[in-house]
Amino acid sequence: MRFLQTLLLTSLCTSAYAEQNKPVSEAPQGRVNYPSNFQVDGGCNLFVTGDYLYWTANEDGLYFAQTGFRNSTLAVPPDGSIVFNGRIKKIDPDWTNGVRLGLGLNFPKEGYDTILYWTWYTNSSHKSAEGSLLPLWAEPNLTPFAPATHASGKWNLDLNVFDLEWGRSSWFGGHLSLRPFFGLRGAWIEQDLKTHYRYATRTPITSHQHADADFRGGGLRAGIDTRFALPHGFAVFGNASGSILYGQINGGFRVKKNEITIARTKDHFWKGIGSLGLALGFGWDTHFAKDRLHIEFHVNWESNIWLHINQMNHFMNQLRSGNYFKENGNLSTQGLVAGGRFDF
Repeated sequence: MRFLQTLLLTSLCTSAYAEQNKPVSEAPQGRVNYPSNFQVDGGCNLFVTGDYLYWTANEDGLYFAQTGFRNSTLAVPPDGSIVFNGRIKKIDPDWTNGVRLGLGLNFPKEGYDTILYWTWYTNSSHKSAEGSLLPLWAEPNLTPFAPATHASGKWNLDLNVFDLEWGRSSWFGGHLSLRPFFGLRGAWIEQDLKTHYRYATRTPITSHQHADADFRGGGLRAGIDTRFALPHGFAVFGNASGSILYGQINGGFRVKKNEITIARTKDHFWKGIGSLGLALGFGWDTHFAKDRLHIEFHVNWESNIWLHINQMNHFMNQLRSGNYFKENGNLSTQGLVAGGRFDF
């Protein structure tokens, strides 16, 4: 009996000591993992977001011509003379505008939220070159070989992405907020590359090539949003996400010689691709109207990569040689994002 009394007294003293010396969180009510999502008092807990995108895009395989000269050597072993020396001509995509819109719903008691985003971005870029050029995208059967005196390439991109997220924002230590999320992603990515060559032949010859590769598919997406709260409503944030998608790619390639179609291919297949996204920025938010409304503004840098999305195909060198090649490059978009959020 005395042993039980001693054990009970020890337990009570230990509990009292732990209660007095427990770590204190700066989060509301002293609770770690307390919800940190933006909330309003007495509202319907809906919110809308809007972002202006000023991005550029880069993709593997946007070359269209090459400068340089070709020599021949009969020296065995080689005597060090240059057989070929040239420089690639490649399309450098411009900076263009885009938009991202979102509609979400907060669950205040649990701290969860769900958001539907739509991202739209388009890019149309062009580059040309003059001189003695080697065409890199299909060459009509010219005998003897004739270099091109003019070459140009035009690349078009149209990107539509839908993201549905389900996540929970929580405080960790009072200033650091983490929001892990998962959801679905659907993507419609259309792109094509058009090249044009004018050859140094006695009888004028021109050729036009048109390659395209369109992806339509969907899959799963997950990531985490981080935010470190600063005084006076300011914050720095960083976001990361990844997705796995599966869909159909519709590709095609067409060659015209003096406006007459002389070659055509079509390609339709299913393929899995992946995408990664990173963002780092600075924001500010505040409540007003007796905490019934909330507004937030932010500016950040964002980068996204779509793996193996360039599946355009083409012939290399003269058509009759039958050298067929399929691209397998990545597409990336990056640039500035400026926008805001309104909770009501």
